[in-house]
Amino acid sequence: MPACTRCNGKGSIGCPQCEGRGFIDEGQLELLVEPPRGAPRCPACNGTGTVACPDCEGSGAEVADDDE
Repeated sequence: MPACTRCNGKGSIGCPQCEGRGFIDEGQLELLVEPPRGAPRCPACNGTGTVACPDCEGSGAEVADDDE
């Protein structure tokens, strides 16, 4: 089965809520790589920086269109 085009077969994508950082940036420094002390962990990805791909639901494989 072909790989999902959105996640390139990985099954996950960068978290859209925290932009892949794993923590919620309060807007002070956008170039932070490491979370500042006390930075709240992202609730969408639980601090991992990635979420399951919504197109393949985390399988990494292209999902067949039901409309065809």
